[in-house]
Amino acid sequence: MRNTWLRLTDPRLRAALNALEAGGRAAGDLAAAPELAAEMMRPSRASLSAAIRSGPRASLEAAYAAEDFSARLEKVFSDMALLRLRPDAAALEALGHLQRACEAAADLLSPGDRNRAAGLIRAHCASGRRALALASASEAGEGPDFPLKLKFSSIYSGLDTALDALERCAEALFRI
Repeated sequence: MRNTWLRLTDPRLRAALNALEAGGRAAGDLAAAPELAAEMMRPSRASLSAAIRSGPRASLEAAYAAEDFSARLEKVFSDMALLRLRPDAAALEALGHLQRACEAAADLLSPGDRNRAAGLIRAHCASGRRALALASASEAGEGPDFPLKLKFSSIYSGLDTALDALERCAEALFRI
């Protein structure tokens, strides 16, 4: 009930949750077609920008963190499109964890489910970051594939910062 009430009465909170849900849903589609990042992320980012100007003060931090998450996720896929790359196994694993963390975000507002949801989100973000760190460590060093390694290094760091923004948003939602 609390979840529904907050979504109905707080436009910032509603926009933040919608941005996380949209980002999680879009991650799979964007992995296959990263060039669609701006088009797919634009509606939730526009909704967030409009909502930030209204609503209770308590949800402002969550809205800003969701806006940061959306921007960082869009940049990851825009960079992939620019570099003409598709996600490799490590990036796909991190995106899978990101999607599952986004799915759990709505439960952060439910008093009975919030602790479980917060734990799931932290675990998925940590697992995503671990997959990226392992891939970065194994790709270290120069060699014939150095330009490709460098490109993926920037993708990995972008995904890492998107996971950080997601976790910050989840923490802000938990405190509401």
